[in-house]
Amino acid sequence: MIRISKLSDYALMIMAFLSKDSEHFAQTGDIALNTHIAKPTTAKLLKKLARNGLLESHRGTTGGYRLARDPAKISAANIIEIIEGPLAIMDCTLGAEHCVMYDSCSINAPWTKINKVIIDSLEMIKLSDMLPIKMKHEEVHD
Repeated sequence: MIRISKLSDYALMIMAFLSKDSEHFAQTGDIALNTHIAKPTTAKLLKKLARNGLLESHRGTTGGYRLARDPAKISAANIIEIIEGPLAIMDCTLGAEHCVMYDSCSINAPWTKINKVIIDSLEMIKLSDMLPIKMKHEEVHD
């Protein structure tokens, strides 16, 4: 079974929450409370996402985290790759240096094609697409 880790799922949830109000800073406790993710896990993910340029952080009583870019310019692949590392369905899809059987394997080419389709699909899904439909509809009328 191909599966994205719970941490990636949580990171996607956090980013979707922050995209609801991308202008203002949200504090870790508020993010944890609203996403129902434990505060230590939330803090860990926020730091990682900020370190990798998807979030801005600001210290102090009015500080917190907010998106560093427009939600329409952040893909699911961007977020997942920060949490998981390089996206690969099989080691061979990362290249010969990751698979000892790469040169003698007859099936790495099809796996590479499948991997590309998955990555392309995740690249097409933007953070703005992950907002609840009701919220997207409300923004159109504001």
